[in-house]
Amino acid sequence: MIIGTNTNAIVAANAYKTASTAYAQASTRISTQLQVNSAKDDPVGIGIANKWAAKIASYAKAVGNINAGITAVNTVDTALSSIQTTLAAMLELATTSASSTDSTTLASNQTLFASYIEDIDTLANNALYNGTSLLNGDTPTLKVQSGINVGDTTTLSFGSVLSSALGSGDALALSSLGASTTALASGDLVINGYTVGASLASYDTTSYASASGSAIAKAAAINLISGTTNVEATAGTTDVGGTTMTSSATATGTIIINGTAISVTLAGTSYDTNRASVVTAINSNSGQTGVTAVDNYSTASGVSLTASDGRNITVAYSGTLTKLNTGVAAAGTYAGTYTLRSLDQSDIVISSNVGGTLANADLALGTYSANTAQVASKNLGGSTSAATAITSGDMTINGYAIGASFSSDDTASDATATSSTKVASGIALAAAINRQTTNTGVTATVNPNVVVGTGFVAGSVTSIFLNGQTIAAGSLTSIASVVTLLNTYTGLTGVTATNNTSGVTLTASDGRNISIGSTDGVGATLGISGMNTAAKTAATAETYRATVTLSSDSTFTVAAGTNGNTSLETVGFREGTYGGTTGDTKVSDLDISTATGGSNAIATLQDAIDMVSSYQAIAGAQLTRMGYQSSYQEDLSTHASTAYGNIMDYDLATETTALAVAQTKQNGAMAMLAQANMSQDMVAYLLKQYIN
Repeated sequence: MIIGTNTNAIVAANAYKTASTAYAQASTRISTQLQVNSAKDDPVGIGIANKWAAKIASYAKAVGNINAGITAVNTVDTALSSIQTTLAAMLELATTSASSTDSTTLASNQTLFASYIEDIDTLANNALYNGTSLLNGDTPTLKVQSGINVGDTTTLSFGSVLSSALGSGDALALSSLGASTTALASGDLVINGYTVGASLASYDTTSYASASGSAIAKAAAINLISGTTNVEATAGTTDVGGTTMTSSATATGTIIINGTAISVTLAGTSYDTNRASVVTAINSNSGQTGVTAVDNYSTASGVSLTASDGRNITVAYSGTLTKLNTGVAAAGTYAGTYTLRSLDQSDIVISSNVGGTLANADLALGTYSANTAQVASKNLGGSTSAATAITSGDMTINGYAIGASFSSDDTASDATATSSTKVASGIALAAAINRQTTNTGVTATVNPNVVVGTGFVAGSVTSIFLNGQTIAAGSLTSIASVVTLLNTYTGLTGVTATNNTSGVTLTASDGRNISIGSTDGVGATLGISGMNTAAKTAATAETYRATVTLSSDSTFTVAAGTNGNTSLETVGFREGTYGGTTGDTKVSDLDISTATGGSNAIATLQDAIDMVSSYQAIAGAQLTRMGYQSSYQEDLSTHASTAYGNIMDYDLATETTALAVAQTKQNGAMAMLAQANMSQDMVAYLLKQYIN
């Protein structure tokens, strides 16, 4: 017998410890109902289980997102149903007016009809999701995270159902100005971040001259990438304003329109007689030229020309005929307009690559809302001479004369440079136009003034003159050094400089004038190689003015005032109808106060009903799709829960058995430990008795 070491007790103690551990584990699993309560229970399994747990929570959130999307579409569906009911009532009223001769009935119908138009706009504006309307163009798309992985998204699309959007014709659009016959080069125009390629002569088979620079060719070039930009271009009309007439004398010769020589004899009786002769002669040949003439009944406005298909209009003269005695535009080629429409009703972002010429696209840099009639004025470039401000008689919009601008309209532009006058700034021009907004329905917004410089060449400049500030310069070794220097004075100049990799871009976000020069007049050292070399002092600095965007809820017409077409073009606009075509009629334009108005409204209302029906079909399809996705995510969540449970959930039978076994082992080990210790004590007692 070994006395020094109680081996039996040690074995019993170890057995007890093992049994206690097994007991504790079984007890914990039964208490928590989990098989894995800590990493030591299953080091590999717990990691897998954690991933499944995260997925389960994500699936639940995805289902919640889908349900929120369903709620949004249900809101839209309800509003569309109400609008459809309203349109049906309006069609009934229009049908009644179309066959009525009673003025009281017609007036009553129009009053109710107008209230229905307001109801439609109210319904569209109040179809809200997260505080934003889904049916007035504010939220053309809604992205729903419908799965748990990156890219698992569903995009819901919504159309505008404002009364200004429903009706006949295409949606309202952004129009080009129609000033340039220069072809697009790749990089001149960038739409929504995608570069438009060159416009080619082969795209236009109708223009007599400069076909590659026509609205038809440019629209075709844009449409080649419509699949990526989600923007569609449509060639519009070509409108050429007339010329102020200064001679009513007898004259003979030909006016050559698009290559067709048209004989004209001016009797010299009066200006009116001469214009009438010109219009008759041109319109007699419109089948060959594709051009019609319109008498503006004004010596100042002369005779306007229109090509309804957007082809270029080329004008030339022979004999004693001139622009001054015919009232037709000067000899040359004139481009038409084209419109850009967002296919998903999201904003349209217009820009140009560095080195590109956006002016060739007849568009202005900026972001434009979908389903709004818009056009931006021409970028008139920089000048060291004082610009011409708009005056009364220069411009009409929708038949209303626009008055003069005032220096007090612009409190931001600096007037240190002779070329920078407050009265001629984009800010002042917009203010002058907006004084007639109540009548015209057109709002003018000054765009950020952006000057894109290129061709930086390192050098030394004593001083830079920017918006009245004299900035000590010195050695300018990089574009970054110019940017850093100019931005030090942003608070004083209102101008921010950025590096465009080729030069410096100057931006006045509020549309104020930007006047810039340097002591040596070398713009390349400032990153603006095209700067006028005469801009050598603060007073002689070159000034750039901001463009102005006109916008409306319906198409609008810009025309020359009593001062003639030249004055209109001097302030950056051209004669034409913008935002769509004159054939686009919307519900907001309807008036059924006459039998003719009621008759005309019927077709427009039927088209509006068809539009709303198509939107309802889209909403129904989206609800079905979202319902499928919800079910799919719930199924995935169920599978994930099963996988998680297989790892984490305890087995009651197994654990209760383990608990009983562990408890039995504990009791046995404890009894054996007591027995072993008692045996050891007995041996020690006998030894003690023997020794004594």
